[in-house]
Amino acid sequence: MRVCMVGTGRMAIAHSRALEALPDVELHTVVNPDLARAAAFAKEQGYLATAPTVEAACASGGLDTVVICTPNPLHFGQSATALRAGMHVLCELPLAMSLDEVETLGGLADAADLRLMVCHTERYEAGRIELRRRVSAGELHPLQILARFHMLRRGHMATAQAQHSWPDNALWHHGCHVVDAIMDIVGPHEPLDLSAHFGPASPGLGTPLDVSLNWRAISPITGEEVLVTASLSHNAHWGHHDYLVLGREAALMSSRGELHNREGVIVERPSSSPSGVALQDAEFVEAVREGRAPALDVPTILPTIRIVQAAWDVWLKKNRD
Repeated sequence: MRVCMVGTGRMAIAHSRALEALPDVELHTVVNPDLARAAAFAKEQGYLATAPTVEAACASGGLDTVVICTPNPLHFGQSATALRAGMHVLCELPLAMSLDEVETLGGLADAADLRLMVCHTERYEAGRIELRRRVSAGELHPLQILARFHMLRRGHMATAQAQHSWPDNALWHHGCHVVDAIMDIVGPHEPLDLSAHFGPASPGLGTPLDVSLNWRAISPITGEEVLVTASLSHNAHWGHHDYLVLGREAALMSSRGELHNREGVIVERPSSSPSGVALQDAEFVEAVREGRAPALDVPTILPTIRIVQAAWDVWLKKNRD
């Protein structure tokens, strides 16, 4: 399987290392408009060729899979180009910046019988796997979930390459992480009484840095109602990324790959086992080879995207009015 890597930042490095470790996977082409940077990345990571665009890479022939690791607003166009060229696609989240675009990409993949997978890497973390297992096994009945994704990133994300930066969107980027985590823990659902509240638009960015989401979920696993509160912030000097699940039997917190109860860590992040990226990328490659749907395909992520789009519509209406 010949791989084309689109982007040369931190996640491109992580995916390159994960894919290189898999049997019969060849790191073939790197895409970056800055060909000198593409050449340096190719030499460092072991790729054979470079290209300035996805179109040029696909036109060169011989590729099987395209991995998208570029700024969020580019994901839709680059994924669509690769799918139309007959390539399987693994894309960093968000897959696109609207529900319509996500559904369009799903349609392109289905029409061409291609695999399209989104990188919700947190689903492969040890703590989250155990938390999901306990809910699915009936050992924990969630009553309320409080999710936080806080960091200090006021507008632009600087990549490992200091001269590269791109405007970040708290809702579409980290909101997709948070809402997917809730879908993973309690099961996919449509929100009841969804409310979305936003802080002011960031000067020069035009989008909010602070978002609060609330809704009621009926868990398809337990059949019970779960209250959901999600807080997103790019204004936080003290970062948090965790999911506190208040259940009938216990209160558990999933945080950065670990699982905690009130006494401390009950599931540690493994230091020697494959990383979440490695497990995720192996799943994608296996799905391509077996001709089956990958674990995180468009139908799987649609419940998350519908909530994010509904919240974004609140912001758009507020600013239009």
